[in-house]
Amino acid sequence: MPSLQMLLLFLAADMALKLTPGPDMALTLTRGMTQGFRTAWFSVLGTSSAGFIQIPLVVFGLAALFQHSPTLYAAVKILGALYLVYLGVRALRRCARRHDLAVGAQASSLRDAYWQGLFTNLLNPKVFLFLVAFLPQFADPSRGPIWVQMLILALISKILGLATGATFAYGASRIRGWLMRNPWFLRAQEGVLGAAMLGIAGWLLLSRDPVR
Repeated sequence: MPSLQMLLLFLAADMALKLTPGPDMALTLTRGMTQGFRTAWFSVLGTSSAGFIQIPLVVFGLAALFQHSPTLYAAVKILGALYLVYLGVRALRRCARRHDLAVGAQASSLRDAYWQGLFTNLLNPKVFLFLVAFLPQFADPSRGPIWVQMLILALISKILGLATGATFAYGASRIRGWLMRNPWFLRAQEGVLGAAMLGIAGWLLLSRDPVR
């Protein structure tokens, strides 16, 4: 178990990073503003669920492959961006339709929000690289096995992400009540969601890689 001082330092650093804008935050805020808290919450749950795959990979060292294989890193990065492009195009097509927009969005939004949150986080290799580079900085060999400490820190980070994500979702959803009073908003929300997905995809492709 990390020391109390190291744990507090980790919490401060992790919280600062979680307040930095990124794909997960953009997705949560967009969902909250356009479809309400419940849908945004399912998106946050999907994002956090990615930890069940990411944490074992990082703790047992498999994510280090990204650091030694630029081709693999680029392939996963492009795959994730293409998935977001697909989601964005689907949302824009729904925006262009006049019939049954509200019914269709309500019926599929929770399931779609969960899977979109999961894959947005899972197909972003920068999350793996962040965990690989960040967690060992707060592990102390004198305090026990490194992998145990990294596991504890990773779990804390994901739980903190769940809490901050819920906060973002609730805050964004408070704006939705005012927006929903506008009759054009049911269609516009799909347009905003589609544009946000395409914007996140572009951000992933064009942003600099954290590790060379």
